[in-house]
Amino acid sequence: MKKYNDYLPEFLGVILAFLLLNLWYLSSIAIENKVLPANLEYLYKGVTVLIGAFVGAFAAFKLKSKNDEEIKHTEEKMAMNKAIFVCVRQINAVKNMHKVLSKYSSELDRGFGLPAMKSPCYDDLKYDFDELGFLLEEHPQLVMDLVIEQERFEQAFKSIEIRNEFYINEVQPALSALNLNGKSFRVTDFSNALGERLFEGAINGAKTIYFHIGEADKSIVEIYDKLEAVSREIFPGEKFVRWKSET
Repeated sequence: MKKYNDYLPEFLGVILAFLLLNLWYLSSIAIENKVLPANLEYLYKGVTVLIGAFVGAFAAFKLKSKNDEEIKHTEEKMAMNKAIFVCVRQINAVKNMHKVLSKYSSELDRGFGLPAMKSPCYDDLKYDFDELGFLLEEHPQLVMDLVIEQERFEQAFKSIEIRNEFYINEVQPALSALNLNGKSFRVTDFSNALGERLFEGAINGAKTIYFHIGEADKSIVEIYDKLEAVSREIFPGEKFVRWKSET
């Protein structure tokens, strides 16, 4: 809903136009009735022309300024909405992965029972920091938090990719060769059979995934809360993408 100030240029334009018409009417009467000396007739005409030019230029300037502000407001709101949308998609990606990981509890189960999962491509889940530049003046910390969170998100899914490659290319062939697939053994049995490099690589690869996904699962919701709060502060009453926790 527009406020009174939004119509200020139109009000001023109407008032000035009214004053101009009034001046033109009075001057025409004065000239017609020979009230004014001849040399003042040109002065009135000149003043009328100047005021007319001023009113036109002023109204055009105000209208352009108003349009520029509306365009800027729309672009910033769109940038904020896109950022929240990216954040919501990152939340869903992290929480879906967290659900899968929660099925495996022991260190051995995580290292050798957790299957190699091919995650969807998340290359497009990135914040556009050029578009969010308007936040730097009043909310620079939020921009910095978004940068950190973006790196955390990418690192989490990169750790899955690295572990998958190691597991598929080295661990699984070794398990098959030793006929260990699907069998339950003690930690020392696996360690002795596979050797330190493969055994520790499988365990540490899983640990890295659980650490990064766990950290992202906590922090990404905090980032959403900050984005949501700032969106309400800067654009009160506007509609934005919203995320609701399942719990």
